[in-house]
Amino acid sequence: MARGFCMKYFSLPDNIRAVCDALVSGLKEILVDKLYGVYMYGAAVFPDSGTITDIDSHVILNNSLNDIDRADIFHLYEELSKRFSFSGNNLDVWYILFNDAQKTRPPMHQLKTDMHDEWWALHCAHIRAGRYLTLYGPEPLDIFPVPSWEEITAALDYEIEYIKKNLLYPAYCVLNLCRIIYSFQKRDVVVSKRSNGLWASNLFPQWRPLIEAALNDYEGRATDNEKSRLQADINQFLAFASELIREAR
Repeated sequence: MARGFCMKYFSLPDNIRAVCDALVSGLKEILVDKLYGVYMYGAAVFPDSGTITDIDSHVILNNSLNDIDRADIFHLYEELSKRFSFSGNNLDVWYILFNDAQKTRPPMHQLKTDMHDEWWALHCAHIRAGRYLTLYGPEPLDIFPVPSWEEITAALDYEIEYIKKNLLYPAYCVLNLCRIIYSFQKRDVVVSKRSNGLWASNLFPQWRPLIEAALNDYEGRATDNEKSRLQADINQFLAFASELIREAR
């Protein structure tokens, strides 16, 4: 694998690397000349991220997918879920046209055409900051534009609304709210959920038990009491975070 410069100081765990190798190999076979590059970002490229539960990446395409391509990719996901502990739900992969990837507006998902990457500005910020790993193809110098703060704010606002609709997953919501608080206060979005959870835990000791419960849940070791706390307190934490974000604007 070619490496983005952020990967000089650490390497992927063997199990994650194996999934990535199999994913790229399958995509090369399915897409052939349509495949431009595969770029991984997210928790896996942060040395302080802890347990890796998802593989986040963008697949950049020279041409649009057709229905056969889509069926073959979904079949590939099924095969990967049989071979590895990662299921299709753990593969958060966006399929984006090369031309769309050069623009700042949220690009359409070529695999799930009813979706657009509303987090595009955040993803571009991570890539531009060097927090990526090139799994296949050239380095992404001609794609992933530099987002403005206004575009980043729009993506963060979309994330807040997404959180409000997904409070049934309180650990995810708590840690992402910590990250959004940090992003608005520091004007920095190139951070991991885990590091922001630890940051918020120290800064807001009244919420430390809840944030620690979220961190433990994310790593699969939360107790029943911690899971109950997450369900009981998520709405209060959302209100607290919303006020901090309003002030930080």
